Amino acid sequence: MGYMFSTYPKLIPQYSDLWIEDENIWLQRSAILYQLHYKGGTDEERLFRYIIRRANSDEFFVQKAIGWVLRQYGKTNPESVKSFVLNHQLKPLSKREALKHLT
Repeated sequence: MGYMFSTYPKLIPQYSDLWIEDENIWLQRSAILYQLHYKGGTDEERLFRYIIRRANSDEFFVQKAIGWVLRQYGKTNPESVKSFVLNHQLKPLSKREALKHLT
């Protein structure tokens, strides 16, 4: 999905913005992870908004996705990720994964 959305960004509101609101955890996870390899091209506002929307999820795979995408984005923008993690309530798994290489 990452490639498709980077090639056709107009599709993001039609799909990803809806997926994050869906009850299906795999769609939620896809919405969170599609920017995983975007590096400097990450839409930080959208990424953080999606994470906040699902931060209280009890689903392991959603929590893991949040940590994974934050850890990956932290390689590009470590200060922003640290600040986000410190200023938002995340599940312990998400927080641990996000900060794994930043502390």
